[in-house]
Amino acid sequence: MVFRWDGGFIMVSWDSFEDGVTWYTKHMGWTCLDQVVSPVGKKAFLKMPRLGVVTLKSFEADFEHFKSDSSFEGHTRIGFEVVNLKETLAYFEREGIKVSSMTELPTGQISFDIFGFENSRITAVHNPSLEGQFLEARITGFSDVNLRIGVRDIKKAVAWYEENLGLKFVKQYGCDYAHLQVEDAYDWIQLSEVFYDNIWLERIEDASFEKANPSVRNYFDVRPELFFETYNQLKEKGLEPSEIAGNPNSGWAGFHFFDPDGNRINIWSYPA
Repeated sequence: MVFRWDGGFIMVSWDSFEDGVTWYTKHMGWTCLDQVVSPVGKKAFLKMPRLGVVTLKSFEADFEHFKSDSSFEGHTRIGFEVVNLKETLAYFEREGIKVSSMTELPTGQISFDIFGFENSRITAVHNPSLEGQFLEARITGFSDVNLRIGVRDIKKAVAWYEENLGLKFVKQYGCDYAHLQVEDAYDWIQLSEVFYDNIWLERIEDASFEKANPSVRNYFDVRPELFFETYNQLKEKGLEPSEIAGNPNSGWAGFHFFDPDGNRINIWSYPA
């Protein structure tokens, strides 16, 4: 099995989808490249000003993978980059957009959550090296802290992610954090190059570890020719992947499963 990190979806209700597009373009400073109604629902492709495209996706009752049957966000966070921290926080205060308290990561970077459209949790990570640029945007791209995953036990979680997703261990920081890496999908698919994305496991206490259904969903890519083989291998390992949404033989397809701490692992595939 070969998994590569590939960004993700921000989920929005079907009836309020266009309002969601308007909210993110206005408040995040993103540009809508296109909107489509696909076989698995509505999608809007939003270009971030410095790096990356994020997709808004509608919830769909017809697919297990896209159901809105729980509001528990869980402990998996895609990292989005904020450059002008002071100005961004002032903008959110003026617009009545709630944010969480600040967390300092082992990298020294400041991270916090933004509660976006329909209360979706957008996780920002400060990049002070670009301070003064992209002044019209609040979120400028994907962060170099690509993913934060909250777990009960760092050592056990490292072993699980190494075994089941093939993540590469980099460094552990006491009992509280571990840094892992995984290949980036875009660089491999589009450029035939190997570039590593950064995934941080962080120990959390006094939290619920039920199975999550986050609005902001990270995805790992599997190439179409390996899709069904990977799905069956996960079933054989007892990881209970969901039913497949879409068709990897003709277009987009995806499914999900969970780690031992209830964190949702989303997998997708699409033609290059």
